[in-house]
Amino acid sequence: EIAKDTDLYPEFSDEMIGDLRTSLELFIDDIVWSDQSDYRQLLLANHLFLNERLGKIYGRPEVKGSFRKVSLPDNARNGIITHPFLLTSFSYHNNTSPIHRGVFLTRNIVGLSLKPPPEAIEFKDNHFPPNLTMREKVTEMTSAKACMSCHSMINPLGFSLEHYDAIGRWRDKERNKPINDDGVLETDSGDRIEIKGPRDVAEYAANSPAAHEAFVRQLFHHTVKQPLLAYGPETSRQLEESFRHHGHNMCHLLIQM
Repeated sequence: EIAKDTDLYPEFSDEMIGDLRTSLELFIDDIVWSDQSDYRQLLLANHLFLNERLGKIYGRPEVKGSFRKVSLPDNARNGIITHPFLLTSFSYHNNTSPIHRGVFLTRNIVGLSLKPPPEAIEFKDNHFPPNLTMREKVTEMTSAKACMSCHSMINPLGFSLEHYDAIGRWRDKERNKPINDDGVLETDSGDRIEIKGPRDVAEYAANSPAAHEAFVRQLFHHTVKQPLLAYGPETSRQLEESFRHHGHNMCHLLIQM
């Protein structure tokens, strides 16, 4: 169901998306079924699984043949949050989408809660001057006080991924302007976290009790097919404590479920 403007992204194809999904599945399997099975490596690992087609698109043309594990610099990829399949999925057909990416990170990775928006506002790219970057457009569109009750969390997380274009490739500029991926995350507990790119998001989530709680809750729902709270607050607390006590081992957590 993912579609892109092939004039802007001629590399995009159904085969490419199929490869990206396989890459994501290989990445998850590699970490979940490792000896450590460390949840934090889902966020912090600096490698991708690339085949020859993906290598040409994502800056590793030396990769030949079928999929293999490729290590990258820490600032190039940070676990699942910078995997190009997710970056591509949470983007528009012709540009990035800090809002879609930011909502995904807020709810599913960082574990913060979001209220339904008081008013749904459609993003209309042609309503903005053509020289504005996506960050500038989103900042202008969400500047109202009513919007910022949630966008104070959504925007800085989404902006942290702006170095990645609509198919997840690294870029340094947009509209001939340097990419700005800095921001301040205002959590629902009132904390203010400085963010300078996706590595800071990954490290925050890797060490955040709220993120750990969100992961336990989502894995339980995925595995048991029931919401965790249906089993009472004591079950939730026990699973979260055991998860931390056993070094955030996902296999151990699955056995307990």
